[in-house]
Amino acid sequence: QILMYVALISIMLNLALVLGLTRANQKPPLVVYAQDGQVSVLKTKNLQLDETLLKDFIKFVASQYLSFTSDSLPKQIEDIKLYLSSKPMDAILYSFKENQTLIKKQNISQQFVIEDIAITKKTNPFWIELQGVRNIHANGNEKRVPMTYVLEVKKVKPTESNPYGFLMTDIIEKDKSKGQKV
Repeated sequence: QILMYVALISIMLNLALVLGLTRANQKPPLVVYAQDGQVSVLKTKNLQLDETLLKDFIKFVASQYLSFTSDSLPKQIEDIKLYLSSKPMDAILYSFKENQTLIKKQNISQQFVIEDIAITKKTNPFWIELQGVRNIHANGNEKRVPMTYVLEVKKVKPTESNPYGFLMTDIIEKDKSKGQKV
C-alpha cells in the first residue's frame, strides 16, 4: 500500500513537471544583443498589451505622420511605410499631392506636439486618442490649433522590419464640436 502511495505521488509530481515545462516553453524568450556581441535572454511576461510600447510606437509614428516641412513629408512617409496600412498611407500621400504646390509656395510646415495619449480600446485593433497642439507655420506666420486624433492600431507579428509589431490602420481627426475641451 505504501508503494502505491509513492507511485501516485511520483505520477502527480511528473504531471506537474510536464505542465510547468509546457507553460514555460509557450512564451518566446526575448533575445537582446549587446554592443559587444554578447547574447542575453530576458524573461518575458505573458503576451498581453504592453501599453508603454504601444505609446512609444504612437509617438514615433505621429512624429513622422503629423509633423512635416514642405520638403520632408515624402521621405518621412517612406521611413514609416512599414508601420502604415494602405488607408493612412494613401490618405497622407493624396493630401500632400493635392496641396504640394501651395505647401511649397507658402513654405508651410506643421509640427504636432503631443500632450496626452489615451488607449480607449484595449483589444486588437486598439484605439488610441492623441491630444495635442498642431502648430502650422506659413510665410513667417504661426497658427496654433488644439487637435485630437483617434488612431486605430492593429497588433501584428513583430518582424525584423517592424519590431514594434504594430500597424496603424486608420487615423481620424476628432470633431471638436462633440464636447471636446479646447
